[in-house]
Amino acid sequence: MSWRVEWMPQGIVSLQRIPWQDGERIDAAVQRFATTAEGDAYRLPGDDTTTVRLAVGSYRVRATFDPWDGVMRIWWVYSL
Repeated sequence: MSWRVEWMPQGIVSLQRIPWQDGERIDAAVQRFATTAEGDAYRLPGDDTTTVRLAVGSYRVRATFDPWDGVMRIWWVYSL
């Protein structure tokens, strides 16, 4: 299944605060994961079943999935 990507306001702000080269790499990884499910994605024990964290280098992208709308919502981008 292919997901439509929707960047939430705080996701956009956090993406804009990092170097643009890293931002481009993160956006490409998010798009690839949304269309092919390829990527280093995982769930932490406290996460619900619709939440995933996508590792892109030293960054993590927190996203949720809405199966009813087919939307992958990006909530936050942060660095370890």
